[in-house]
Amino acid sequence: MNRSFGIELEIANITRETAQTALRAFGINVQSESYNHTNRPHWKLVHDASVRGGFEVVSPVLHGEQGLEEARAVADVLSDAGARVNRSCGFHVHFDASDLSVDDVKTIMRRYADHETEIDALMPPSRRGAGNLYCNTLTRLPFDRLMRASSIQDMARIMGSRYYKVNLQAFQRHGTIEFRQHSGTANSAKIANWVRFLAEFIDACKTANQSPAAPAPVVGHPSLRGVQARLADMFTSQGVVTLSAMCDAFGWQPHTARAAVTRLRRMGMRIDPVRGQSAYRLVDGMVRGAAPSARLESLWAGISENVVRFYRARAAVLAAI
Repeated sequence: MNRSFGIELEIANITRETAQTALRAFGINVQSESYNHTNRPHWKLVHDASVRGGFEVVSPVLHGEQGLEEARAVADVLSDAGARVNRSCGFHVHFDASDLSVDDVKTIMRRYADHETEIDALMPPSRRGAGNLYCNTLTRLPFDRLMRASSIQDMARIMGSRYYKVNLQAFQRHGTIEFRQHSGTANSAKIANWVRFLAEFIDACKTANQSPAAPAPVVGHPSLRGVQARLADMFTSQGVVTLSAMCDAFGWQPHTARAAVTRLRRMGMRIDPVRGQSAYRLVDGMVRGAAPSARLESLWAGISENVVRFYRARAAVLAAI
């Protein structure tokens, strides 16, 4: 892993004084501070009103494998010192986004939303769906507007809040993308695997944009019938379909046409707005009789085998909860 990142661990059951003493004894440069959003060259322990009976441990900027080892060491020290978590705790990860284009970030947001149900299965119930106010579902976002945004800053403004599973507000302040979904933990294996998964997920999205696939034909989805099937055929044959063409063909109002496009997206079609036009372009469809494209269709595309095995085992455990 080569990407720079930072972590925020919300923990309970020990005091900041105990955590500071234990970390300093291990050789970690750490300071106890009042709540702030300032990047520091050291680890900091800060009060967080959202954490019941605890506080937040915030890293400096960490780099690649060396940074991941430091994060694991801090987690192990805190766990040995008695740190525990409760339902109010979260584990947030920031990744440097300086090398990401607006199209890269759109792909990250779209893929995370497309696979949100699968990712939910890797989390305890308190971090799934729309059940947590501090990491809300991406499915509530206006994706049509997000996909038309001309910059990452515009995307952040459209979102309007940082309390989503993927937070772009952090880009405006820190130049990062923040992932907020993971439950609180002081388990170094959980921390390392989540950071690796996200870093590889980001890289897979970036790689996908560097080598886009040719548009694929659309097929018969179980729910694809009637006017939805006819609309899918329009995209298959024309590639780009204007809003006015949809309204003329089906007698729709513009808002009805937009809703129909959204339904096709939910069936697995990737349809993007055409910048500067009231039109949509088919980018990826569903291929009859063929395996899905590993590059975009699978959550695990680009994810290392060790991380995949970890989360398959984790999902099996959580399925029983």
